[in-house]
Amino acid sequence: MKQKLYVVEGTHDETLLKQIDPNIKTVSVGGSQIKEDVIQFLKTYEDKFQIILLLDPDYTGEQIRKRIAKHLVNPTHIFVQKHKAISKNKKKIGVEHLSLEDLKTMLLHEVQELPKTESITLDSLYKLGLSGQIDSKAKRDYLTSKLNLTYSNSKTLIQRLNWLGLSYKDLEDILYASS
Repeated sequence: MKQKLYVVEGTHDETLLKQIDPNIKTVSVGGSQIKEDVIQFLKTYEDKFQIILLLDPDYTGEQIRKRIAKHLVNPTHIFVQKHKAISKNKKKIGVEHLSLEDLKTMLLHEVQELPKTESITLDSLYKLGLSGQIDSKAKRDYLTSKLNLTYSNSKTLIQRLNWLGLSYKDLEDILYASS
């Protein structure tokens, strides 16, 4: 089993992770201006480490995730729920604002990109009410919360559901399970 290497946006994120385990391996990309040497480092050591992308739940974090992921063969993702990553003054959003307990919980929910499957389509989302309907946004929010994913638009949600290898039936069970 490979050692885990967490890719984060900044040094404050690294500091928070090291509070959980001082020996945890991290790489900071230094924000949205990712240096080519960081990407080259990740590509070079992808065989040695399980590379886990743990990025902020905002536009910039998603752009960084996409940019890094396209250079890697099989990255793992941890998605941070936005409402848990808000600063005390409510002005910033980021991994560094998570409580240690929330971070520990999120570290248990890794999402591995599976080989390309097309089990879930836009038509699937529409039939389940996850797209194209008045309450679709609320249903997507519920589903992503249950799956420990960040809220996303339909296109991104399809990609992430397919990464997880979920079927239409799996989504029905989550959405319509009686409590």
